[in-house]
Parts: sequence; C-alpha cells; structure tokens
Amino acid sequence: MQRNFEFLRLRFPQKKRLRFFSFFFAISFLFWIITKLSNTYSSSIEFSVNFIDIPNLVVLDQHHNTKVKADITASGFEMLIYQFFNNKINVSIQNADFKGDLAKVDLMVQKFNLQQQLYQNATLNLITPTQLSFSFSELKRKKIPVIPPANVKFKPGYDRSTDWVIEPDSVWVYGVSRKVDTLRGLFIESLSNDYIENDINENVKLLPINQIKYETEKVLLKTVVKRFTEKSFETLINIKNLPDSLAIKLFPQSLKVTFLVLIDKAEGISAGDFKFVCDFNKAQTTKKNTLDVFLDIEPKGVSNVRWKPKKVDYLIRK
Repeated sequence: MQRNFEFLRLRFPQKKRLRFFSFFFAISFLFWIITKLSNTYSSSIEFSVNFIDIPNLVVLDQHHNTKVKADITASGFEMLIYQFFNNKINVSIQNADFKGDLAKVDLMVQKFNLQQQLYQNATLNLITPTQLSFSFSELKRKKIPVIPPANVKFKPGYDRSTDWVIEPDSVWVYGVSRKVDTLRGLFIESLSNDYIENDINENVKLLPINQIKYETEKVLLKTVVKRFTEKSFETLINIKNLPDSLAIKLFPQSLKVTFLVLIDKAEGISAGDFKFVCDFNKAQTTKKNTLDVFLDIEPKGVSNVRWKPKKVDYLIRK
C-alpha cells in the first residue's frame, strides 16, 4: 500500500496534483449548485409592470414606473431567471376603474392571467399590492386630413396627370387635447419606389406622431402618371391698374415661360394661353422703378411653370 502511494506521488508531481484536485473540486461544486437549484423554494420577486389592453381614449403617464412583489414557489433555476432576466409582468387595464384623477386596477381579479405568465412549474402564492393606481389622461378624438406627398421622385419626363386620391382622405386620431388641437394634417411615409413612371396605387403608412394614436395607420394613395414634355414660349407682359392718364413702357416687354405638359396635349397649348401681368399699384409702394411679374392665367393641364425675368424695369410717360 505504501509502495502504491509512493508510486502515485512520484507519478503525479505537486503541480499536477493541485490541478487534478482543483478539477474534481470544480466538478463537485457544479453538481452541488445544480442539486441546490433543482430544489423548490418560495421567495418574493419584484416585477416591473407592463400595462396592456389600454382603452383607445386613454393615455398613460409616460413616467410611470410601477412595480409589484410576487410571492412565488418555483425551482432555484426559475428564481434566478425571474430575478435577473424575466422580471416583467403584463397587467391588463381594459377593465380598470378610470374615475377620478387616478385609475385603479384589481390584481386579484387577474391572478389566473398573471399565473399563466410564469413558468409551468411555478406557483403564484401572493401578489403585493393587490390593487394598483396610476395616472392617466383622457384622449380627445378628432378627424385630421391626410396631406398629399410633396416630394415624389418621378422618372425624368414623367409626372402625375391627375390630382392625388387618398382613401380615406381624413383619419380619426386620439390624443391629449393640447396635442390634438395643434394638428393640421397628417403626413405619409415616402413611397416604396423612386423614379416612378407607372400609375401609383399604393398603401402607405402615416408618419407616427408622439402621443397620438391613429384609427387606421395606412391610407391608399392613387394618381395617374403619364409622360410629359417641356415647352417654352415667348409671351408679352401686361400691366394692370394703370390710370388712363398715364402710359408706361416695360423693359423688357416680354418674357420666356417654360412649363411641363402632357405629350398628347402639347400641340394644343400656345403662348396666348398664358397671361403675365405687373400691378401698377405696387409701383406706389416702392422707390425703385421695378415691378414684379405675376402669372395671372395659365392653361389647364400645365405644371411646373417657370418664367424669366421675374422683375422688369418701367418708364412712365405722362
């Protein structure tokens, strides 16, 4: 026996014996931990409350930080998970009492639903407090129009030939009164395609607004897209509100107008269909001998109308 021990001592030097001992100690400790965590314990765990089933006309205080303590019987493994990872619990406020300044919800009525959120072998013994109170605001309901998109990227030479059709053109929104009363229109997200050349018929989302809920979050956007061409004309500038006793000469007397029009309607547009004017009454409000040029009449079906010059000089002849 002494010889065998001496043989092992010589066979395993001190460092190796220390490593060998440490390895078996770690294995033993691991099995001890697993055995302990497999046992059943009762303990109080703190959960953060996540309110669900919020009524449409109610908004909760964004700063609420509600917690409850639950007396739970579960395995050690589950206790660790509840303590460090799964420490949130959902509480329905669909049937809460919203009378007064604070709403109240009874947790004992929901004990079965709370139990269902725990692991299968865990038991919810008690929850504290049994009733929660939280601050809320009642929402205002108002119908707000949807604003058509402004920056749609069409393929060069293409543009919409009809007005935007939005279905629905207005959407019911819910929110606190001070927020809802500031809304003048709802914007939509960007279209899924750029450089569009085909008709648009697309469901698009409304851009979210903080603390505002939508009755519907999508609208149908439609318009007809056709090919356009660019045309230019030289046309005279007219003067209005000029007294009969005066004569005026503009420098220059004409301008260049450029616009987009459908290819199949381009031939039907002439320079005479446009009317550009200067208002002589404006000359009385400035010391400069210049007048702004305004577009007074334009033919139907044209878009993106530009003209140059935007200002002209004038000379009065009495």
